[in-house]
Amino acid sequence: MRKENNMEDKRVLFITFDMSGYYDSVYKELKSRYTHVDYYNTATLKFKYKNMLQKVQAFFYKIITGKKLKNYYKCKELVNNTVCHKYDITIIIRPDVFFDSQLQAIRNVSKRFIAYYHDSINNIKRKKDIINFFDAVYSYEKKDVEDFGLLFISNFIYFEGEVHNTETSYDAFSVMSDDYRVITLKNLAEHLKEKGYTCGFYVMKDGELPENTNITYINKRMCNNEVIDHIKRAPIIADIHKFGIQDGLTFRVFEAMGFRKKLITTNKDIKNYDFYNPNNIFIIEDARNINIPDSFFETPYTELPEEIYKKYTVKSWVDNIVA
Repeated sequence: MRKENNMEDKRVLFITFDMSGYYDSVYKELKSRYTHVDYYNTATLKFKYKNMLQKVQAFFYKIITGKKLKNYYKCKELVNNTVCHKYDITIIIRPDVFFDSQLQAIRNVSKRFIAYYHDSINNIKRKKDIINFFDAVYSYEKKDVEDFGLLFISNFIYFEGEVHNTETSYDAFSVMSDDYRVITLKNLAEHLKEKGYTCGFYVMKDGELPENTNITYINKRMCNNEVIDHIKRAPIIADIHKFGIQDGLTFRVFEAMGFRKKLITTNKDIKNYDFYNPNNIFIIEDARNINIPDSFFETPYTELPEEIYKKYTVKSWVDNIVA
C-alpha cells in the first residue's frame, strides 16, 4: 500500500556495521520510501564484561567455537528491541557479527530477510556458514557470487548532489589502514614524486606513528566528511585494494566516479565494469615497477554517460536490494 506522499506503508529494519558512514545514505534512501524504518549500527554498540568470570568464559568460548561471545552480548539488546515488531523487509550489512540464534530470531519477524556482504568470505569465514538464514545474500565479491550462489551487486556512490571541486592541495589522495598494501602505496608515492606530482597519502596506524616523507601516518580513522574534503582537493584518487584477499571494488572507486576524479588502482578486475575508461582509470599491473604515462595526468576526465553513472547511485543500489 502507498500513502499520499508516495511512500510505501511498510516497516523496514536496516542493520549495518559502519565505522565510516557509507550506509547513512542507504538509511536516508530507505526513509524516503517507507513509512517506518528502524536503523541500528552494530559498529557503535558497546559491551563491558561484568566480572572476571564472564571474561574467562568468553575466552574459552572463543577457543572452542571460534566465536566472540562479546558480540552476542553487544547485539542482545538490539535483538530484543527488534523481535517486538514485524518487518516487511530486513536488510543486514555484516550479519556475521550476530550469533545464529540471534539471526534466527530476527528472521522469524521478517517477511523478507536480506544480507549484503561488503567483505569477502575469504576475509570473514563465518559469512559462509550463515547464508542459509537469508532469502537473498548480495556480495560485491564476484568469486563469492560464483562459489556460493550469491547475488552480485557492487558498492555505490554514497553521496549525491552537485559536485563542487575546491582548490587543489595535492595531485593524488589516498587513505587506508596499515597493512601489507603500504609498500605498494609507498612505491606509488615515490613514482609520483619522481614525476613531479604531490601526494596526500594517509595511513591509519595504531601506536607510535613513524615518519615518512611521502606518507602521513594518522592514528584516527577519517570520517566520510573528512575523506570527501580531501577528495575535493585532489584530481586523482589512489586505490590500493586488498589483493589476494578480496577483489570487490572499494568505495574509493565510487568516490572517484562521483566526484569525476581520475583513479589509480591495483584492482585489475575494474576492466570488466561498464564505467571503465583507460583515460580515467590507470591500473597498476606491477606494484614493484609502476610506470604511469604522462598522458594520464595531462588529459582531462572523460564524463561517463548518464545512464551508466545512475547505475551506481545509492538509489539504484536500494532498487536492486529490495527488488
